[in-house]
Parts: sequence; structure tokens; C-alpha cells
Amino acid sequence: MRRTPWTAYVIFGVGVLTAYAIALLTSAPDVVTSVLSLVAMVGGIVAMLYGIRRHRPASRWPWLLVTSQLLVLAAPLLPQSVLEDGPNRAPSLADAVLLTASGIGAFALVRIVRRRTPGWDVPGFIDAGIISVAATLLSWIYVIDPLVGGTTGLSVRAVSTAYPLSDLLLAALGARLLLDGGPKPVAVRALTGYLVLIIAPDTISTIAAVSGDERWMPFAYLLWTAAALLIGLVGIHPSLRDVDAPAAHTTPDLGMPRLAALAFASLLAPAALLVQYLRGAPMHVPLICVGCGVLFLLVIARLAGLVAVQRRMAITDELTGLRTRRHFQAALDGAGATTAVLLLDIDHFKKVNDTYGHDGGDRVLREVARRLTAAVGTHGVLARYGGEEFAVLLTGANPEQARTVAGRIHAIIRGTPVQAGPETAIAVTVSVGVACSPADGIEPQQLPLLADQRLYQAKAAGRDRVSYAAGPETAAEPAAAEPETAAGPAAAAA
Repeated sequence: MRRTPWTAYVIFGVGVLTAYAIALLTSAPDVVTSVLSLVAMVGGIVAMLYGIRRHRPASRWPWLLVTSQLLVLAAPLLPQSVLEDGPNRAPSLADAVLLTASGIGAFALVRIVRRRTPGWDVPGFIDAGIISVAATLLSWIYVIDPLVGGTTGLSVRAVSTAYPLSDLLLAALGARLLLDGGPKPVAVRALTGYLVLIIAPDTISTIAAVSGDERWMPFAYLLWTAAALLIGLVGIHPSLRDVDAPAAHTTPDLGMPRLAALAFASLLAPAALLVQYLRGAPMHVPLICVGCGVLFLLVIARLAGLVAVQRRMAITDELTGLRTRRHFQAALDGAGATTAVLLLDIDHFKKVNDTYGHDGGDRVLREVARRLTAAVGTHGVLARYGGEEFAVLLTGANPEQARTVAGRIHAIIRGTPVQAGPETAIAVTVSVGVACSPADGIEPQQLPLLADQRLYQAKAAGRDRVSYAAGPETAAEPAAAEPETAAGPAAAAA
């Protein structure tokens, strides 16, 4: 407990919440539950402030805004519930305070979410959108429409609608936080739990105000108290600093739990229509049709994104970022009659792996791919053809242009030593085979075979050269002297 203050806080929170539940079950005086609510709120605020100072998150002010929201929303400490007089009550100062607090909390959450995923995390947006549309549909049918339908006056309608809409905004941000591609430590899960524990009792309170049935209000008070304690756990847990830290991977994984949640949310619209039909209640057919249409489009967009990701993975080499051999072959099949193919192989690559390990070999492969991209640019299709073998497809290139590109590739790769380790640079050279159609008298689909034959001619002639005719043609002088590094003389790969 001395090592983990949050463990002690959990014990404190469980104790306060248990005492509150016992007080409700035994019909204790209101002063007892009020004191316990106050203790929970003060404990949550103190724990959050302590955590901000101890764990030093990247940005403190969003958490301070969340703490200020807790002062109003975490426990029902106002003298009277703002909905106590029913939906026809006149707007008051309490309404302004509560709605402003909701806006502050929403703004703080927006800043936290944006810090976690600074780029455009489209899959996360779509997933959160599916859940938010389903929640909005249910809220309109069972909360907003009954609430607004029983009111008179524009100001009363506006304020009555603002409460469930503010809860929907918090729900959408909570879904966005939980469904993004960032890590989900204890603090993130506690924060989303806090949002649930303030939205659920708000909804219960609204329904009670409309129906006049307050049987569930004690449970709502219990949830409000739990929310105050849970926001304290967000602050005091060491993972607070990870909540708004930029995520290393922003693309969420569509695992079974997420897939099940999205499927459940998508089915809520037709389920609501069936329930309303069985109850003999208004079925809101236009609203549900629009909701189903939006959900359908969001699901299709999500599937389209998955297909695009899978296709990109299928045609992209994970290590180098170049295209795969399969994609290269498909591009060659669609090439015109005037086409050139270059095959290049890293000389003595096995020696690199044996000397510097596979990590060193991977460094060399990535750097060769980077230099190859710089040499060719956007004028060709670049692919990792095999283990240490690369291929270049140049459509519309004549033999002269193909030889120029091959010479540039050869020179750029051998021009500067490559880092095989943190303090080790090695000389890397390549052998290149070039084949052109129709200059070599073959069809474009036969070019890789001829380029491969010329590649082996270059290797047989001593490596570190370009071959583009019946015999190998030297494109550069043999490798220069081995470069010196901080670790001593470099090992030449040629």
C-alpha cells in the first residue's frame, strides 16, 4: 500500500461506496447520504489533484477542467434536483451551471482525444460514430421525445433537450476514447467508466422527471457517488500520464470484442422499432429509417477501410515498405510493349547477416530500399523480389533510359556506407541486371527471366556492376577503401 497509493484509494472508494449503499438500503437519514456523497466528491478531487502533481501528464489543464466538472456533476449536491419540478419547470441558474459544466468536460475530453490521436484516425471515428448514432436514436425515442413532448415554450424545450444532448456528446467522446488505436491502461478504462456513471444516472433522473416514477433515483444517486470516486482513480493511477500521450499505433484492431460491440450497436435501431411495435407506442419510422441508413453507410465505410488495409498489406513488403513480388508481376502483366526490368541483388548479404545478425541485415535492407526509392522516384514500380533481391519496373523506358537508372541506383547504393549497427557502418554494393522490351526481342512478361540471367552474369564477373548485354558491363569502379567507424574498420559487404 505504501508503494501504490492508488491501492489505498481503491480501498477507500470501496469503503465509501459500500457505506453509501448500506445507507440507502437501510433508509438512513438524508444527512448521512449527503455526507457520504460529499466525502466521495472531495476524495475524488483530492486524488485527481494529487495524481496531476505526482504523475505529471503531458498536459495538465484538461485534467484540471475535468476536475472542475466533477464539482458539479459527480454528486447531486444542489439543494433541489433541477428536474424535480418536472419537464415544465422554468429554466434556472442551476441549468446554466450544469450545462456549462458538461461543456467544460466535453472540451477537456476533446483535447485529451486529440492529443492521443493527433492524426486522422478514420477507423476510430467510424467505430465511435456507429455507437454514437445508435445511442442517439435510443435517446431520442425514449428520452428526448417524451421529455420535449410534455413541455411548452421554446426556452423550456431547449433546456430540456440540452441535458440528454450533452450526455450524448459525452458518450460520443467516451466511445471515441475507448475505440481509438491508442493503449487502454487503467486510467483510460476508469475515465470511460466515469462517463458511463454520470450519463446513466442523468438518464434515469430525466426519465423519472417525465414519468413521475422515482423508484430508481436511489440507484442514480449511488452511480453519481461512484462516478466521483472513479474520476479520482483516473488521477491517482500511474497510467494517468499515458491517457493523453500520443499513440504509437492509431489504427484500432478490429478484434472480436470490438466487432461484437459494433454489431450490437448496429442492431439497436431495428430492435427499437420492434419494441415500439410490440408496445403499441409511436414507432418513429422516419427517424429509425434514417438511423438505419446512417448505420449501414458507416458499416460499409468501415468494411471498405478494412479491405483497403488488407489490400495494402497484401501488396506491401512489411520490412522495406516496397511492393511485393506479386504486385510487381501484376504491374508487369499490364505494362506496354516498351518496358524495362531491373533486378538487383545485395552483394555478399549472407556475410552481413552472419556478422551483424538479422537486425543488422534488416537495417541494410531498409536502407537499400530507401536509396532505391530515392534513385528511381515515382517513375517506376519498386518491389522486394526476394530475400535480398529487388526489382524495378520502368514502363515506357528505352534501353538508354534503363541503363541510366541502373547506373544511378548502383552509384547511390555504393556511394555512402550503411549503418548495420548503432556504431557500425559498412560498404554495401549491388549487382544489377537489365532487360528491355522490345530491344531484347522478348515479350514484357519474359523480362524478369532475362534480367535475372544478366544479374548472375554481373555476379560471375566479380559483382558490384551492372549487366545489360550478352556480357556484363562494369558501371563503376570496384568499391573504394573500407570506411572507418567509431567501432573500428568497417566490414565491406562487397
